[in-house]
Amino acid sequence: ILKELKDEDWNMGNIVFTLTNRRYGEKCIAYAESHDQALVGDKTLAFWLMDAEMYTNMSIMSPLTVVVDRGIQLHKMIRLITHALGGEGYLNFIGNEFGHPEWLDFPRIGNNESYHYARRQFNLLDNHLLRYCQLNTFDTDMNNVEEKYGWLAAAPGKHEVRFSVGMEKTEEVQLHTGVRDTHTFYKTTKEI
Repeated sequence: ILKELKDEDWNMGNIVFTLTNRRYGEKCIAYAESHDQALVGDKTLAFWLMDAEMYTNMSIMSPLTVVVDRGIQLHKMIRLITHALGGEGYLNFIGNEFGHPEWLDFPRIGNNESYHYARRQFNLLDNHLLRYCQLNTFDTDMNNVEEKYGWLAAAPGKHEVRFSVGMEKTEEVQLHTGVRDTHTFYKTTKEI
């Protein structure tokens, strides 16, 4: 979808159908980004969303641009909907939990046996002046909420019937994926 459509043209019904369309009783592992996407020849999920601005505008010391803000929010929403609907397990490929900006490439003849991209920059998480740690915090919170409410282990159909994609601006029901470390999950029995 990222390569073919602008995000405002995504068909949410098709996304939900794709994530839930599997044989009944067959367990699935869901992921928002596979290792193939992060290997040389393609962009990471975060890079598809924010492109070159990841190199210049991920610092909290610089103004938050529309591209980075939107990219971070979409990165969170993609991972949340994949985590919630994609299967009975969720897989992160090294670095996509915090939006690693670069591909992974191992030494080979085609890159002159270079080790330059044969690494993950986990040091990006240690620098709290960069927005990568906010994506990682969201990932941690998402996994903690799942551990508390157990949607991955829920029988198929129980959570899908009431699932809706939307936003309600009340204090009772919120799913806020704010870019400034202000993401909160609320469980409610209120019908949406």
